[in-house]
Amino acid sequence: MLKIGISSCFFYPDQTRKTYWKKQLCFVEKDFFRFWSSFGVLPILIPDLEAEELTSFIGQLDGIALHGGVDLAPSTYQETPIDKQTWPGDSYRDNYELTIVRLAMTKRLPIFGVCRGAQLLNVYFGGTLYQDLPTQFPSSVCHYERVAYDSITHPISIVPGKLLDNLGIKNNSLINSIHHQGIKQLGTNLEVLATAPDGLIEAFQWTGGPDGFIIGVQWHPEFSKDAPLKVLDDKLLVSKFLDHCLVTTK
Repeated sequence: MLKIGISSCFFYPDQTRKTYWKKQLCFVEKDFFRFWSSFGVLPILIPDLEAEELTSFIGQLDGIALHGGVDLAPSTYQETPIDKQTWPGDSYRDNYELTIVRLAMTKRLPIFGVCRGAQLLNVYFGGTLYQDLPTQFPSSVCHYERVAYDSITHPISIVPGKLLDNLGIKNNSLINSIHHQGIKQLGTNLEVLATAPDGLIEAFQWTGGPDGFIIGVQWHPEFSKDAPLKVLDDKLLVSKFLDHCLVTTK
């Protein structure tokens, strides 16, 4: 069975929490575990370990899936926060995940980034982000609404002749949209696979390996199952990624 490492989200010490309030907690959102399990793989949370232990842990995996969640800190991509109080980001988690990506690259492990995970990959390859889309990238496209959350959708434009097109994913497929940040400058050796109606990048891949080896999607495929509208079926894309993970086991 393939072992896919899932990057952790963090809760930090918090006096208002009734249990473990002095401790840092690592967690994975339930649907993310269920999504990867549906492909017959073993999803494993990647703990927050010291460098030597983390290196050993990553070495036991066949692939990496970068979880969504809290914003990246602007300092991670060498920018000054436009609103430090509202969008401070999480530099601790940034460093944790950037270390995971660096180790995965060294060990030639496939990587699949979801939402924050895609943004993290873009920053790893030297790209930058819009810290807040409504402020820095005004558009008629709704990318985030807190109450509607994962029921917000919009179509995407597939880049002809690239991975999504070659997999048979239809142009103007609907995807969910749950992000107030987005890719501003695309990182080095990354290519666009799909965009939103306003031109915002929704999917990309690394050009330094085979198609689908390292890929980032701005939407949440793990939320598609319960979507009120028919949204893009990510099975073909994930299966392509897992084919590369199978190679790492040989």
